[in-house]
Amino acid sequence: MIKYHQDHIDFDSLHQNNIDRIQLAMVPAKSHVLEIGCATGYMTEYLARDKQCRVLGIEPVQEQAELARQRGLEVITGLIDAPDILGLLLAYTQKHGLFDAIFMSQVIEHIADPATTLRALKGLLNPGGHLIISTCSIVHWKCRLQILLGRWEYEDYGIFDRTHLRFFTIKSFRQLLEESGYTVVDFGYTFEDICPFKILFDTRILAPSDLLRLIPFIGMRLRRAYTDLFKNFLATQFVYKAQPVHRLK
Repeated sequence: MIKYHQDHIDFDSLHQNNIDRIQLAMVPAKSHVLEIGCATGYMTEYLARDKQCRVLGIEPVQEQAELARQRGLEVITGLIDAPDILGLLLAYTQKHGLFDAIFMSQVIEHIADPATTLRALKGLLNPGGHLIISTCSIVHWKCRLQILLGRWEYEDYGIFDRTHLRFFTIKSFRQLLEESGYTVVDFGYTFEDICPFKILFDTRILAPSDLLRLIPFIGMRLRRAYTDLFKNFLATQFVYKAQPVHRLK
């Protein structure tokens, strides 16, 4: 099943409040990258073509992996938490060198034992390398409202994706990274502001962030301060850039 696919990434056209724009900007240009969960390779292709990275992809869905290969990309088919795939990656690094960055977009929530996987990934990073990893927030206001109303309804996409095995908050995911031997060096998030009209009529009108940005001269700064202050309530997705602790010594 082809679940995640785009023809290509046009980075400049992506909105500032777009998780792909935020996380792709964290990947260093001309770096050696492992992309875990590369789908059909549309972000892998962007990293290789526009940022001149050398990229290896991992994708568990055969159909998506094949489409990525048709783009001319190097892709291993399998699950990152499978012992045979980790063995293949270790063999790859012995031949081609360790990775400068491991890029893992919206994958960790599909893994039953994320801490074990995160610890294993440290062995694939070179000194000074980074893990760039994103997931979704289970405490966004829409999730809180749904649970408050006594509903937990799985969906095909989004925070309540039926294939998600783990759920995180900004704080709990940072704690997971730190307990797995990483230190956070950068952070970003996307948000959807609370809006009564959105709740009642599915139309975004008069959200606080929209009103704040209309204030002359200081509106955008106030808007950013507002979303930062209430990010645990407003964030839909977030990304951490982290470095293994032992690499810093």
